[in-house]
Amino acid sequence: MKRIGNMFLLFVTVLFCSCGEFFNFGTEQPAVDGLRMSHHEVDLCVGDSVTFDIELSTDTVPVSYYWLVKGDEDAIELAGRKVKALKQGKALVVVQAQRISNEAEIISDSCYVNVFDWGNTISNEYLYETVLYCSLVIDGAQKTDDLGNTRLVAVVDGELRGMAVMRREHDIPYLELRIKTAWPGEEATIECYTPDIHQRFVIEELQLDGETHGTLSDLKRYRCKSRNYGN
Repeated sequence: MKRIGNMFLLFVTVLFCSCGEFFNFGTEQPAVDGLRMSHHEVDLCVGDSVTFDIELSTDTVPVSYYWLVKGDEDAIELAGRKVKALKQGKALVVVQAQRISNEAEIISDSCYVNVFDWGNTISNEYLYETVLYCSLVIDGAQKTDDLGNTRLVAVVDGELRGMAVMRREHDIPYLELRIKTAWPGEEATIECYTPDIHQRFVIEELQLDGETHGTLSDLKRYRCKSRNYGN
């Protein structure tokens, strides 16, 4: 019991002594052999959440875990292994554990959490509308008939102006994206968010001209490649 108590005291001492220099937000923390988080960078829309899994090597005997948030600490809420996005910002989530082999050793891993906010509703106060007929391919697979949790949207100055819906005509699947605009000439960002892989794609900067772009025979083609594609 005395030996375990001494090891735990060593763990706490090393932990607090290292906080001032070990966690340097903006410098990626490499995964250390013995402890690995399930994600190392995630994108979350405000209101969404992710739960981290932790892998430990067979020679790692954890005494306890210590979780730490750096950066925009108020952008997320951390409860155990679950992170919920609260407001736009960027945070670094770090987990530490103690590995006991011949001697006590502190091991850690981390994950960047990028939180963005599209707003909740699309306003109907705008007089003009730009329409896109398009297709969406993510990691080589085309979205047909059902987008699932994936969202293809248009954003102007952080405001949601349009969200695509899946349609089918003459047995051709396509996405229809109607973008509200205050005046011709506004610029929108076409973005895609897939909560299943916790990733946001910024696809295109598009000038809104009040016209229709793309046809059934010549759809605008949007392709996205996830961080883990091909791994």
